[in-house]
Formats: sequence, C-alpha cells, structure tokens
Amino acid sequence: MEPAHPKVSRRKLATSSEFIADPTPPLWEVDAQTSLKLLALLENSTINDSDPPTSYPTATKDSDLNNDLRRMLSIGSVVSTSSSAAERHNKAQRDGQNDFRKIGAGACGAVFAQDGKSIVVKLAKASDRDLWNDYVMHTRIATELDRFVINGLKVPACYYFVPQEHTEFFDRYPGLMSAANGILNLPTAALLTERILPLPQVVREKLIQKYCPERIRNRAMAETSSEDCLVRPYLGSVKGKSNMMFFSLRNLKLHLNQLLELGLDIEAISTSMGHSLAVMHWSAQTDARDVEFVLGSSSKKTTIAPTSEELETMAPLSYTGPESYVMEDFFCRTTELFLLDFNQVRRITMDDAGITLAVEAFRINDPYYPRPLRTSKEEQLVWKAFVVSYLDASESILQDMDDVTIDVLTLPRKFIQGIIEAERVKISDMGHQH
Repeated sequence: MEPAHPKVSRRKLATSSEFIADPTPPLWEVDAQTSLKLLALLENSTINDSDPPTSYPTATKDSDLNNDLRRMLSIGSVVSTSSSAAERHNKAQRDGQNDFRKIGAGACGAVFAQDGKSIVVKLAKASDRDLWNDYVMHTRIATELDRFVINGLKVPACYYFVPQEHTEFFDRYPGLMSAANGILNLPTAALLTERILPLPQVVREKLIQKYCPERIRNRAMAETSSEDCLVRPYLGSVKGKSNMMFFSLRNLKLHLNQLLELGLDIEAISTSMGHSLAVMHWSAQTDARDVEFVLGSSSKKTTIAPTSEELETMAPLSYTGPESYVMEDFFCRTTELFLLDFNQVRRITMDDAGITLAVEAFRINDPYYPRPLRTSKEEQLVWKAFVVSYLDASESILQDMDDVTIDVLTLPRKFIQGIIEAERVKISDMGHQH
C-alpha cells in the first residue's frame, strides 16, 4: 500500500512519567480484547509468576563517586572542564589548525575529526552505497524527528556527501588523506556530519575509577582513544560488570544494572527511546535497523548576535564577537543523549510486512531498548515506560495522517506484540539448550 503522509507541524512529545500513570492510551481501544492482553503483559512481564522478583542495587547505596557520575551523566547536565583536550580544541580554533585524527570506526566506515571543529568526516570502507544510505536515512530521520520535540534526545546535523571521484575534496584537506592512509583505500566517498563531542575528562576519570581495574587505570587514561569517550546505555541488558579484563572508554557500554546503581533517570531515557522509535517507524517509515544511542556532550555555542537595542548604544565599527574570539567554548559541555548511525536503516511499508522488518531490526540491534518478559521490577519498569511512550507517540503520529485506516492504527500494537513473541521464543530456545 502507498505510505500515508503525516500532516503534522512541529509537536512536543514529552519525556516524563505522565505516560506511566495511564497505560491504556486510546490507540489500544481499536481492539479492546487484544489491548487487555497486552496490558496484562505490561502489568506482569515475568517469565514465571512463582519466581521471586529480582532486584538490582540502586542509588540508595550511593558513594560520592556514584553521586558525581549521576550528576555528570544526567541528560542536560553542564560540566566545566579545564582539560588539556579542551584547551587543544580552543587553541585549534584560534590558530586555525586542521589536523585530522581517527576517532572511531564501524562496519560502514572510519570516522575522522579535527580539533576545534564540531564536524566529523566518515569515510567509506568498502561500499560507497552503504555510506550513501547512511546519508539518505540520516537526513530522512533527522527531518522527521525535527517535526517533534523529544525531550532529552538529539540527532547530529547531517551536512553533505562527497562521491569518491570528487578528489578535489581530498586535495582541500591533505591532513585527512594522511590520517586515513593505511586505514582504508583512497579515494573513497565521504559524509560530513556534526560531531558528537566526547564526555569531558573529569567524567572519563571517574568512569575509569568506577569501572576499570586498578592495575590498568593509568594506561586506560593515557590511551588516545580514551579522549573519544561515548557511553552506550544498554537498557535491555543487566550484564554490566566492574573491573573488566578488557576496558576501553571509547563506546563504553553501561548496562541497566550499572545505570540503576548510579541513579540515572532510566525512565526518561526509556521514554526518549520509545518516542524516537515511534517517529522512525511511522513518520520516517523506516525499520530503525542498527541505530545507536550514546551519551556524549556538546560544547557551549558562543552567542555573538547583539540585539537591535544593544547595537544602538555601540560606537560604529565596534567588535561584537566573543571575548575569546572563538565560536565554541569547549571548556563548558552539556551531557546529551544522541541518536546516530543510520547506514543499515531500511524503508518499511505501512502493513504487516513492514512490521516484520521492524521486529527483525529491533531483535538484532544492540540492547539499547528495554526488553519484555524480564523478572526484575526495574526491567519491567523501563519496558513499561518504553511501550507506553512508543504507543502514545505512534498514536499522535498516525492520527495526524491523511486517510489513516483502522489497519494502520493497529500496527504499533502489532510491533510490540511481535517483540514480545520473539523474546518468548528466544527464552524458550535458551531453556531447551540447558
């Protein structure tokens, strides 16, 4: 069927506990009998009712270290840093330096950045088409997410794509050629996007103190890759451990049990994920395959635009820029939850075939999203927050579409049911293996 097109203007999808109080949004009323069954799954998402509920350590046993990490990793928290890396960024802005270095890599490409600039260049590893799909889907999803206001979630700006035959781009940036030499075959396609800044040094030091074995802490802090610290919140896993044998701050995974111990607002994170997935499914009409969520930071953008009244009081030809003469303050950073990596995302149709693709994409993704049929009350709480926020946002999106049908209105619920059934099969298969 032809996809329906939303006619919505920019709307707010709140991130709060207001949706948890009423777990029966009107969308469920399309099929009351099925809705009641789904509500029962939400209210009692346990594998076995006779099992005692599992519980994980929470912030009630906080140490000063946990308190510091909770404050610094909370979305919207402002962290001041005087680190050498921040100074290097500011100095690079002042001096106009343009050296590139590799800050990350994935199946699709390697990512390079310059100090002092909030821009990254992703270079294709093998298939230029994968990077083109990344560009197209990033732009599509960012455009649709911009229709709504999802508290606590950001998508990096997507700038432009450079085909590999446009060698003048690499001629313009010889430092990029030098940094990429030996890592991938050049020339290759390039995608320029906004950079997700790493968490500041003071946060990195405390993460190492909390999770890194003492014998390798100095080495971990000295590694260049530690400067690229982003945290992946795994709300669908409780397998997080401290003092891991292998430790890296680059793409550090913090599992639900660890996030609970720090006392982070997991309901808010879960709700942001639910809202964003609803937008990716029903507004962007994609499967959201292999997208990632990370906790990173953004720099303070210098305000340089005086008001008309202020200009009236100034002498002609006055300097009106910041005292630092730079556009960004890298010493002042805000913790943000970012959505990124769209190279595997596929379009879906608004029917059962689309639901099949969406469920498959959810199932194979890293465990960012909460999972159903878990035994602990904390896992059940984040699952419930995720489901209710997903269905509420889905309803807002679909009901604003032209000529939406009853069949289309049932799709979000079918997606949730598909996830539950896939998880039930997985649990059953695991039981048969033991």
